[in-house]
Amino acid sequence: MSFWLFLITVVCGGVNHSHGFDDMPQPLAGTNTYQLRMPGAIATMDDDYICTAFKLDPEKEMFITQFRVEGTAERAHHMILSGCAGDMSDSSTPSWKCGSHGTGKVSCSGPTRILYAWAKNADGTRLPPSVGFRIGGTGKSRVKYLIIQVHYANKLPPGVRDYSGLDLEITSEPQKYIAGILLMLALPEIPPHQAVVNSDICCPIDVTVPIHIFAARVHAHGLGTVVTSYKYNPKTQATELIVKGNPQWPQAFYPTTREFAMTKGDEILMRCTYSSLGKNTFTYAGLSSSDEMCNVYMMYYTNADNGTEFQSCGYYCNDEQNRAYPADSIQPLPSNPMLEAYAIHGKMNYQLRTNSTISEEEPIIHVDHNKNEEDYQLKNQSQIKEQDTFQLASQVHHEHQTPEKTTKQEQPLAMNVVPGKEETLNEKENKAVIKAANQDVTVKKKRREDHFWSILFFIRRFFS
Repeated sequence: MSFWLFLITVVCGGVNHSHGFDDMPQPLAGTNTYQLRMPGAIATMDDDYICTAFKLDPEKEMFITQFRVEGTAERAHHMILSGCAGDMSDSSTPSWKCGSHGTGKVSCSGPTRILYAWAKNADGTRLPPSVGFRIGGTGKSRVKYLIIQVHYANKLPPGVRDYSGLDLEITSEPQKYIAGILLMLALPEIPPHQAVVNSDICCPIDVTVPIHIFAARVHAHGLGTVVTSYKYNPKTQATELIVKGNPQWPQAFYPTTREFAMTKGDEILMRCTYSSLGKNTFTYAGLSSSDEMCNVYMMYYTNADNGTEFQSCGYYCNDEQNRAYPADSIQPLPSNPMLEAYAIHGKMNYQLRTNSTISEEEPIIHVDHNKNEEDYQLKNQSQIKEQDTFQLASQVHHEHQTPEKTTKQEQPLAMNVVPGKEETLNEKENKAVIKAANQDVTVKKKRREDHFWSILFFIRRFFS
């Protein structure tokens, strides 16, 4: 299946002013704010994916230090900003349909990497001091174009155009540390009539320079109940919580339980938990809002000279790793009707109506240099307006020791149904549905193999 191939391919877009695309706009007068907008996009069908792109100055290296979103969940299911480190194919229009399964008409000749992701009316994100996403110029950035992808869950009314987008705070001042994204992804397969279904993946860190994880964003669709990630010690099988989030709440980057320094050989466990009670059919990973996803985006900083700016992984967990997940990993966070309503309806963004500059509502992540100026310590999280309400990190802390080097695994993940959690009503129908599904083992095996090869192609093609 080419779902994950599509997920990132759609953020490859073509941009050149002479070919219908805009150059990077100038900042607002007297500021470092660059406004990137969809150019009046027209979503003509449900689950429409539309992209636009902006060409960066090839002679000017810059650093993104802050992200602000102009859009609402009532219109945009999600929004992704990525960078293309190559040339773009031509397009006669400033925006284009990114296409189903990665068949968009505009492509990037080089690798792409995710810089930011947003959904469910979440606030923006401000990076720590001395940290930025490196873009443009002729140096190590390689990013020549910025691409915005918007997923429209529902088609727009006749005559309505969309101008959602992002405001970026960008500086030309070199930053001591570069920001990066570690994307963890799984491919859930969710049987019907189940109270708890887990989709787990395990990620061996493969970097030559340490990364320092300081924020994370979880993502799943309508069946998702809780998403958790842990740092794992394979020697002791001990885990320490990195992030725990409700995917039905606003999805932005929020501080992790603490800052996590990760080196080659360290491991991260990720679990997405779903409930399919009330559903009569299987649910698979896919593009539409009726399909499911399982992602954790981890934001980190690393050495600006030789650090890695993007990485992704999704591998089967072995038996020891499967046993290491804490029992409360499947326990949802306490219900918060206010956040759940906000994620759906949100609030009308003032800037979208007036094109004014934005307020200071996005999360602020503060870190300090230590005496050696090589590490950060996360602090001062309480300064974020309404941040305490977003309980994205559990208060449970587990014993942590530095993991030993482990052997990288080479299989993508399958789902895990927690026993003893089946729906008690209409059990006969439940058994009949499961039996019928299990009879189709050949089709399911083929689908899983398609998932596997799509992920491999996706990683090798777009993140080399």
